[in-house]
This record gives sequence, C-alpha cells and structure tokens, in this order.
Amino acid sequence: MTHSAYARAVDAFEALISAPGRDALASPAGLIRAAGVPASSGYRHTATLEAEGMLRRDAHGHYLPGMSAIRVGLQGFGLGRLAPLVQPILLQLRQSTQLTSFLAVAQDMELHMGPYTIGRETRGMTVQPSYGFESIPDLVIGDVSEVGLRWFEGSVARRTTVALIPVESSTSSIALIGLVLNATRGASDLHIRALQQAFGQTKEEAT
Repeated sequence: MTHSAYARAVDAFEALISAPGRDALASPAGLIRAAGVPASSGYRHTATLEAEGMLRRDAHGHYLPGMSAIRVGLQGFGLGRLAPLVQPILLQLRQSTQLTSFLAVAQDMELHMGPYTIGRETRGMTVQPSYGFESIPDLVIGDVSEVGLRWFEGSVARRTTVALIPVESSTSSIALIGLVLNATRGASDLHIRALQQAFGQTKEEAT
C-alpha cells in the first residue's frame, strides 16, 4: 500500500468510527453516508472495523465506537486501563439513575466525550463530541461536582449541566464518569451515590 493509499484508508477509518457519535445509524449505508466515505470502499472498511472491534452495535442495532477504538482513544490520553471497565459501569449507572451516563476526558477547559449510554429521562438531549466548561472546574479524584458546560448549535450558545466524578488522571488529562442532568433538576442524593459507586468499581477492578 502506498503512503497516499494508507493515508486515505486511515482517514476513512477515522470518519467511520467518528460518525456514530453524531447520529443514530443502524445500517452500513447510513454510516457510510454520514462519514462521507465512498460506497465503493465504505462497505469493506465498515466490515473490517466491525470485525476488529473498532465498531460495534448496541441493542437497537445502531453503530457505536467499539472497545478497540475506546481503548486506543484512552491510551492516547494515558488512561488505557479504563477501557475494559467502561461499558458495564456506564450501563449500571444509567439503569440506576435513568440518566445518560458517560466517560469523558478533561483537558484544560475542554471536556471531550467518550462512550455513553442514553438514559430515559435525558433521551431528548443530544450528546456533543466536546464541551467547554463554563467556569474553572474543581476536579478532585473521587469527589462529585455539578458543573455547567457550554456548546454551540450553529452560532447559538447552548448549556448542559452534568454531575462528574474524576476517576483517574494522567500528566495532562483527567478521566471522569458523569451523568447528564435533567434541565430542571440538579444532582440528587441518588445520583451522587450512583457516581460514587461507579468510582468504587473502577478502583476495585484495579486491585
């Protein structure tokens, strides 16, 4: 494979893995269109990525980034240990709170979203690939905090409130487990206890 062909393949893989974060896509054709990849190679790339664990499907058949993609992403932040723990913890957190649960990485004033699972009470809220913190967050490993996030829909600023618990840090990043909160209510005692339990699970698996 020539350098240019290799670069095109990497670009196509990245586009296909990133596309599920923007829309609910249940067919290879829909995934390929959303990624902007040529159909002539898109079906082959999609099958390869699914076989290698870079793409997977949820219970509804929608494409999601696979465990291999999550592992590579977290390793890039120096947080690869968390990759195999993420999905069961997020699922349990969603089931106990009925809110959207997620893993994210904080760098400076940005929050980069990783894998998430949509909760019944927040299913109308679209999860963005990244957010900006409204103010400097006080992030302490093991402590729950409620913070405001900002993002833009076109030129319109939007706001989302989340509850976060930092679970691990590297030299430049902090991994957090969080809940997207209902727009009219803050974090309840139930939500705080659920996040603390999730934090405890990450530590139990490390021992």
